[in-house]
Amino acid sequence: MGVYSQVLQGRKGFLMKVNDNKALYNNCVFLGGTCADSTWRAELISMLKDSVPYFDPQVPDWTPEDAEREDACKPVAGINVFVITGDALGTYSGFEICEEAHRAPEKLVFATVGDLPENQVKGIAKIKKALVAKGCRVCENLEEIAEILNQAY
Repeated sequence: MGVYSQVLQGRKGFLMKVNDNKALYNNCVFLGGTCADSTWRAELISMLKDSVPYFDPQVPDWTPEDAEREDACKPVAGINVFVITGDALGTYSGFEICEEAHRAPEKLVFATVGDLPENQVKGIAKIKKALVAKGCRVCENLEEIAEILNQAY
C-alpha cells in the first residue's frame, strides 16, 4: 500500500482510503472542497459505513502527482462531494464544482459547513441555487451528506 492508500481503523471499524490505488477509483466517493486546516473530511468519514470507499485529496504537502491522482479520480467517482467552509483559502474548488456540475450533475453533492465570511454568503447562495437548477444535490450539513453516501454504498 502507498502512503495515501491505507485502511484506517476508526471508531466504527475499517474505512478505505483509495488515493494511491487507481483500480479503486471507479465508483468511489471523491471528497473535494476546502482543504487548508479544515476538519470536515474527518468528521464526515467518522459518519460513513465501512463499505464507503473514498478519495481524500487533503494531504500534508501537495504535489503534481497528487493533482494527477485527483484528476484521475473525479471523472470515474460514483459521487463527487464538495464542501466549502470558512477556512477556504482559494477559489480552485469553485472551478472544480463548476466542472463536475457540467460533467455529471447527478453525481455532485455540495454543502457549506460552518460560518462563511460575510463577503462569500451571497455568492455561495447563488452557487447553491444554480447547482439545484442543474440537478445537483445541495445539503445543509455533513449528516445529510453521510446519509446520501451510506444509502448509496
